[in-house]
Amino acid sequence: MSSPSTNLDVATVVGFGFGLFWFYKGFRDYREFRVVEDTPEMPIRSIPMGLVHVHGKATGEQRVAGPITGTPCFFYKVDIERWVRDKSGGHWSHAATCAEGVRFCLEDATGKVLVDAHGAEYDLILTTKRETGSGAGASLGRLFGGTRDSSLATGSGVSDSDLLNYAESVVSTAHTTFSLDGGSLLSGLGRGSLSLGIGSGHRYRLSEYCIIPEHWYDVTGSCVENPNPQDEHDRNMIVKGQNEPTFLISWRSEKEIESTLRNRAALHIFGGGALSVACLAILLFRLGWL
Repeated sequence: MSSPSTNLDVATVVGFGFGLFWFYKGFRDYREFRVVEDTPEMPIRSIPMGLVHVHGKATGEQRVAGPITGTPCFFYKVDIERWVRDKSGGHWSHAATCAEGVRFCLEDATGKVLVDAHGAEYDLILTTKRETGSGAGASLGRLFGGTRDSSLATGSGVSDSDLLNYAESVVSTAHTTFSLDGGSLLSGLGRGSLSLGIGSGHRYRLSEYCIIPEHWYDVTGSCVENPNPQDEHDRNMIVKGQNEPTFLISWRSEKEIESTLRNRAALHIFGGGALSVACLAILLFRLGWL
């Protein structure tokens, strides 16, 4: 049985590692903030090849259904958390993220451009939040990932067993993908992100976000030539760039996006730095070097 002293040492080392991770992530967030701030919004008809910033209404003929609510949408993201028991009772821990959908057009008064949302950072409308065993959609607060539109929460009829099966399937797939590809602690916005382990009988919480037809979105990404255009409206396409990784799709206004990114960067940089310094000080003190 491990001693309290050993547990403290392990917790301190883990805290130091998490602090460094959030510190590094904060600078990535700050870089993203500067890219968004320095890229002016342009009319869709005038966008060049390369990094662009546009604002328009999501349109298109092809739709998919949100896996929890069945909401007709162009793209959805489902964040899955798993209840992890600990000495204090337990907490929710991120298990996997699934993001899928079809290409859609972003339209303003000047024209249209095709958008392939795969690989983006999604700041979308939160359509519902469900827990396995809850039997209905839970009440929602405002998160960075979006806000709730109660008129879209139509999936209360999804059974708990279907919800559990879906969660287990996504987490299992994400775990397999991570194991085969090596994974990255900085991933988490793609089709399947890092899993913290799988197993049957877990309790899950699922949050569904959607790109809704006829809603307006702010998109910052890379404009490239569409290799398979169907007409004059989809000769160009906005995607995640190879040289410029910034690709953000948000329902918020430009000012709200910049404020959110700036605040998040500051929180990660200063919070992560403070955590790492505090944990390092504890380790040096216990080693007798302070």
